Amino acid sequence: MKYLVAWSLLVSALALGQTTPPAQADYERELSAVVRNKIYFKSGKFEISPVAGTMPYDSLVNHYMLGGRLSWHLGDHYGWEVLDALISFPNVTKYTTDLVSQKGISNLQTTELKWLAATGFLFSPLYGKVRFFGSTVLYLDLYAVVGVGMAKTNKLTYSASGENQPANLVATTPATDPLIHFGLGFKVFMNRAMGLTVDLRDYLVYTETYGKKHFKSNFAVTVGVAFFLPIF
Repeated sequence: MKYLVAWSLLVSALALGQTTPPAQADYERELSAVVRNKIYFKSGKFEISPVAGTMPYDSLVNHYMLGGRLSWHLGDHYGWEVLDALISFPNVTKYTTDLVSQKGISNLQTTELKWLAATGFLFSPLYGKVRFFGSTVLYLDLYAVVGVGMAKTNKLTYSASGENQPANLVATTPATDPLIHFGLGFKVFMNRAMGLTVDLRDYLVYTETYGKKHFKSNFAVTVGVAFFLPIF
């Protein structure tokens, strides 16, 4: 029961300040908007969002990231993600060193990300609202993003002199590589000034291992707080 009460209080807090002004209501009627009482209209506005995340599917290198994103909404359903900047704090997993040591591998290569900077096109075709506990309403916005950028990488080479011998880092080769990225995300509006975001994105970095260039997938999950400028 106490968890239900706590959830009710949280949802009620998120719904504060969501009364639709008369001018917006008139505008929505003029547009024949399907979903009425939107928390705000995005056209011409900026959004800045500090984020944190991880790359959960890389078994060789753990990546933990901090960064931020700046977006300019050219319309309600499309915009420009001016900058997506992330700093990574990588560390090689025990799985990697154990693999090299136990198998006696003489040349295992992988890459780690140090930072990345990208830009992209935002498309937000879906939005809506969900009612909780009577009159409490949460406003949601779903979006897709695709773009390009650059990443700072290190190629790591590990070697062992034989089976069950220690794994040694024998070479580190830095590079700056191009990338493309795409992903999906959704935003929950807390009020007209801020919202919560969850973003699922894949950064495909064109990097070199074993003497060949290829795209390496770096799937990232980030969460953040979005601030809307000016306040809507």
